[in-house]
Amino acid sequence: MTIRYLDRPALDPDRWDDCVNASTQRLVYAASWYLDALTTGDKAPHWGGIVAENQGRYVAVMPVVYKTKYGIRYVFQPDYCQQLGVFSRDGVDLKTVFSYFWQRLNRRFKWVVSYRFNEKNEHELCFPDGLQVIKRSNHVLPLNKPYAEIYQGYATDRKTNLNRARNTGWVVEERSDVRPLIQLHRTHNEEKAVGGIDLDLTIYDRFAHAVDELHQRGLVRIWMARKEGAESPEAGGVFVVDHNRIIYLFNGASVSGRKQQARLWMINRLVEEWAGKPLEFDFESPAVGAESVKAYYQSFGAESRFYTEISYNRLPRLLTYARTLMRDLGANWVKKTGRSPLSLAFKKLQFVS
Repeated sequence: MTIRYLDRPALDPDRWDDCVNASTQRLVYAASWYLDALTTGDKAPHWGGIVAENQGRYVAVMPVVYKTKYGIRYVFQPDYCQQLGVFSRDGVDLKTVFSYFWQRLNRRFKWVVSYRFNEKNEHELCFPDGLQVIKRSNHVLPLNKPYAEIYQGYATDRKTNLNRARNTGWVVEERSDVRPLIQLHRTHNEEKAVGGIDLDLTIYDRFAHAVDELHQRGLVRIWMARKEGAESPEAGGVFVVDHNRIIYLFNGASVSGRKQQARLWMINRLVEEWAGKPLEFDFESPAVGAESVKAYYQSFGAESRFYTEISYNRLPRLLTYARTLMRDLGANWVKKTGRSPLSLAFKKLQFVS
């Protein structure tokens, strides 16, 4: 078995996707075409992967998304890609393989800002010491029961609000283009969602490209909800349907759509449609903060599923200091001096060497 890190141009996408699709950890986030979409365009990051190959087949893969700044490559978890980690075929000794994967990751990347492993990896991998490890939670609703039984698991508030939503007269329309929903989200939800962070708006172009790829493969339903007799939609959602999982990937709602429970109505309609089948509805709970959102998803009777997020910094101490200084001083430092603290650090390193 050969184990190596490969940047995207050196990867075979067919063998990569065959491994991901055959894996016990299968998630659409790890598909080569999905990662390609999220890493194409202005200000886009890059991706590569650690690959275990045996007799010409990829038997285990681990996608890695990264950016480069001031010559430093660092790993981070991209938006619209909640979990990555290791994806392996049956029969692979994952604990042994992962020890070699970990060596390749450390050799290639000295700085991991954030990397999230998938929920199946939670019981498959042992993480080495010296990391910052955070346990994250997602919420998943099994649909393998009759709808009436699933409905009984809804919290009282959810049932009450659903009855109100049904009386509103919502009508759902299936769309092929996610861009109107993105605009709805940006108009009504973006400021609250990002919490005042300076958002890189190019992410929306990459996300739209990713949804286009999902639509081309018949793996997504883009729903927009409007009131009966009205023309303008008040809410919408992107639902990825892949294998045995429905992922609530994106949503948006106007003030009216939010108050009159349009998103609740859409989620329940999907649950009702798919109930009794061997599927799970993945709410894709936010990894950080938004405890009220997580509580809302739990109120459907969803299970908590845990996964691991890791980070580490093995940059030279001087670079770490410069990075911290740059973060603290930020734009004011650059504005006053016209020079970056990190560039000064590189000059010092060159002098020392």
